[in-house]
Amino acid sequence: MTIKSILTIIILSLFISACAPKNLSQDSMINSEKNELLVKKEIKREDISATLLSDINYILFLLKQNDLDGLNNRFINKQYGIYEILKNSERNILYFEKKLQIDEISNEVDSFDIKQEEAVFDCSPNDDANYGWNKEGVFISANTKPYLSDLMKNTNLHNINTYSQEDIKTANIIEKTSYEVIVPYNMIFYITKLENQWFITLIDKVKTDCSE
Repeated sequence: MTIKSILTIIILSLFISACAPKNLSQDSMINSEKNELLVKKEIKREDISATLLSDINYILFLLKQNDLDGLNNRFINKQYGIYEILKNSERNILYFEKKLQIDEISNEVDSFDIKQEEAVFDCSPNDDANYGWNKEGVFISANTKPYLSDLMKNTNLHNINTYSQEDIKTANIIEKTSYEVIVPYNMIFYITKLENQWFITLIDKVKTDCSE
């Protein structure tokens, strides 16, 4: 074998070995970008649709009819269940409970007029005349709070692995893809699209809790 042939083989070997990691690195980058896009797509909040508004109207109807079984059967996902956010007034802390169904409801529904805006509840400690909601109607907005994920993460700081990454991921999906629905003097809930259907996933019992 001539010196020229040997040099040619060496150069080819160096070229192949230099190219292989580069291609692998490019493939890894592409896969990583795809995964990031999937995650972003997964936690994107859908636009308010006619189907969503229709489902909220049906929830209002079931509340008005005091149909607890109908509400649980249609609007509570058996896999995800439902979270209730509450306040411990003695310790002045928030906490949550996870349940498989809603325990009780009120039939106090004064309006079926769903407005795409926020409403504010005033505890008004100094003037009872201002106590209550500042608007009439039923309200839907993207004004969701990171109650669940914050509580889970804070708990894990003191008690490691109390909540898994899957638990926190579920909390993030609820908080970032849901809408808050306010039925004044009745219920505040988050409605979330899961498996192509809208479900009640969280009940907020904190917003109207005026305990100090």
